[in-house]
Order: sequence, then C-alpha cells, then structure tokens
Amino acid sequence: MFIISLCCFAQNNTGGRLLGMGNNTIAVKDIWSINGNPAGITGLNKPTLALSYGKSITSTEISNQGLAFVIPFNRNFAGLSIQRYGITEYNEINAGIALTKAFSENFAIGIKLNYHQIKITNYGSTNGFSADVGLMYKYNGNLTFGAFVSNPTLQKYKTQNLSAQIPTIFSLGASYNASNKILVASYIKKELDKAFDVGLGIDYNIFEVLSLRGGLTAKSFKQYAGFGIRYKHLTFDGAVESDPNLGYSPQIALAYAF
Repeated sequence: MFIISLCCFAQNNTGGRLLGMGNNTIAVKDIWSINGNPAGITGLNKPTLALSYGKSITSTEISNQGLAFVIPFNRNFAGLSIQRYGITEYNEINAGIALTKAFSENFAIGIKLNYHQIKITNYGSTNGFSADVGLMYKYNGNLTFGAFVSNPTLQKYKTQNLSAQIPTIFSLGASYNASNKILVASYIKKELDKAFDVGLGIDYNIFEVLSLRGGLTAKSFKQYAGFGIRYKHLTFDGAVESDPNLGYSPQIALAYAF
C-alpha cells in the first residue's frame, strides 16, 4: 500500500483548460493557476467559482475532484482551493489559501499555503503543510514568462503509521500569443530525485465561444486534448489525458464569474 501512495502522490487538479493544454500552468492565466502558479490568478477581474471532476476510464474507482474560488480586490487576489484524488481505500486531500499581488499590469507574485492529507484504509492517515511561490512577468503584448516553486522548504508528512515526502518541484514556463486566437505555452519542470519534464500546449480560440486545445508532456509521455465553451459569465471546459499507466482520464470543469 505504501508503494501505491508513492505512485499516486502529487496529483494536481489544473482544471479542464490547463489540462487540455498539457498541464501548462506556469505562464498561463486561469482560475486553476491557483494549483500550478498562483501568480496566474491575476487574469480574473471578477469573483469566480470553479468546480472540476475527473475519472479514469481504465480504473473506474480513481477520481479527482476540485474546487477553486478567487476574489480580486484592487491589485490583490485571494483564492481558496480544495482537491481530492484517489479511491475508497486510498485518497489524498489538498487544501490551500493563496494571496497574489499584481505590482503592475505586467508583473505579479503569488504565495500559497497548503494543507495535505493522505488516508489509507487499515494503515491510518498522515498530514503536513507546505508553501508554494510563483511569479509571472508579461514581457510584451505577446510573450509571458512564469516561474514556480512548490514546497521549497522540503516539508514532509510524518506519523507513526505513514511517512512520505511532499514533492519539491521547480518550474519555468513561457506562453506566446501567436495571434488573437492562438496561445502557445511550454514549461520545463524538475522534481527532486526525478528526471526533467517538459510540456507543450496550444489553445486555439476558433470562435468567440469555442476553443480547442492540445498538449504533450515528456516524462512520462502523455497526450492531452480538450475544448472550452464560454457563454456570458459561464465557462465549461472538457479535457482528456492519455496516461501510459492509467489509460484515458477525462475531466470536466465548470466556472462562473459573478
């Protein structure tokens, strides 16, 4: 069971749009950036609530649920996120509070404090705390850079029953508006004791209300696809991830800007 926890740990809910772009969270602004780079929530200009749900087709017991809520005020942004991943016998819960400051239209820094919990039937549970730091810089009208560090202080879970490391991850990313309809994003990521990962994604806004997305990641090699529909204050995103171990995992997300 402990081996299973190592394989499942570090699942991160990035919502339908960012997932469809290959989990490109580092330099793309979205409400679900709260889980990938909190500096990215500065793209919101109204209080926004989002919900997401994903499920593996191969293993019907594995599911992923998430909630994100962000409130902008002046040049500040406060956010709350809650996510759950796992099966009945094993599940992870991650809750966090983010605070982001936009120092100008081009530069923002965000900090997020996280509470983590792992629960395994007949083995007990463990919890821990960590912090994330991210920044985003808009170089010009088309090019944006981002940087993100998750758990830089190397915090851990630890109880008498379970002991596990909260991952420490360093990420750099960039996004480019190739036109007013096409956004291309990429990142490079390094988790301690693991190989480098790189990702590439695209968001093509075909019509005002419809977008198509796709993405790739290298370690492990995964493919992503998705779409988004926006109507007035409501946004619906759908995405699917192809994982070599878990097969296809579709996800849907719904967001409402008040």
